[in-house]
Amino acid sequence: MTVTTEKATNQVDRPRELLADWPGLFEKVVERIQDDYSTVATFYAELVVEQALAYIATCAVYDQENPPFELEDGFNMLTPSRAVDVGIHAFLDFTKDWREFTAKLTGGKFLDHIPVTNDSITSGRSLDLTVRVMRHYGWSVDDRMWERGASCGSTDNCGLSAVMLA
Repeated sequence: MTVTTEKATNQVDRPRELLADWPGLFEKVVERIQDDYSTVATFYAELVVEQALAYIATCAVYDQENPPFELEDGFNMLTPSRAVDVGIHAFLDFTKDWREFTAKLTGGKFLDHIPVTNDSITSGRSLDLTVRVMRHYGWSVDDRMWERGASCGSTDNCGLSAVMLA
């Protein structure tokens, strides 16, 4: 296993700038959260979407087989928090845009939504690693959005895995 020790720098100052090629999509995802997922203030829904975009971008470049730093016990699974998962699900509702966006981030792959369950997710261990990896790749992480707990229901969590499109 090759371990990268230097911190990566992100070329995007704000996660919403990742959607520059999809005018109005950020606002549509925010509205979807507010209309269909949760009755929250606009600033909160915007924060959810921004943190979801940073998480998605992290998943697009993260290689489980070659993590960017030494892992204590080999555990290498990234997963979103309950709050961030809402943003992912709202974005997934715009399937065509999701496919185009994730293909752009991954160089032609599709980030597939894969609910998983294990003790490292429910304990918060996976979230701790996710936040550490996001910060490594230069994303600003709002700790309020990354509190412990499962998403995708009470026992599953939504991981993202890159797969080639047919």
